[in-house]
Amino acid sequence: MIDAIIGRYWVRMEKTGMVLTHPAGISFDLTVDEALRLYEFISVYRETLEVEERETDPEIKRVTLKDPQQEQ
Repeated sequence: MIDAIIGRYWVRMEKTGMVLTHPAGISFDLTVDEALRLYEFISVYRETLEVEERETDPEIKRVTLKDPQQEQ
């Protein structure tokens, strides 16, 4: 078994596949084939996924707070 942390997910590689666990306790148990397909998907869309700033929820209005010291 191999354990790693990727972002906020705990990842465990086992003989039967890969388990991704979110800190909230939600787990995704992927077979070897599913893990390889996920890898292929990410590889194909890697350039599209590499965006510097991404909206996590486009439905929520973004609010930017200004530092009062910078306005003086």
